[in-house]
Amino acid sequence: MAAVETALQQHVSALYCEHHGWLLAWLRRKLGCGHQAADVAHDTFLRILGTPTVLPTLREPRAYLVTTARRLLIDEARRRVIEQAYL
Repeated sequence: MAAVETALQQHVSALYCEHHGWLLAWLRRKLGCGHQAADVAHDTFLRILGTPTVLPTLREPRAYLVTTARRLLIDEARRRVIEQAYL
């Protein structure tokens, strides 16, 4: 089991090191706020950590990161709509 965890840690580390800066810049352009972009980038990598079987087979990591980040933004927008309706 330790070998599997080590391999997963290496995949996550490589993905983060190679693409975090790019994702953060993409989100800054998209959102116009560096703090919100950092939060979404963080949440994106957390969500990807929840799907460890996908990491070793990623062919287009940036596309996967953008898709995950967009889904998080959609989830957040839905939460805001529900919150506003409640208030």
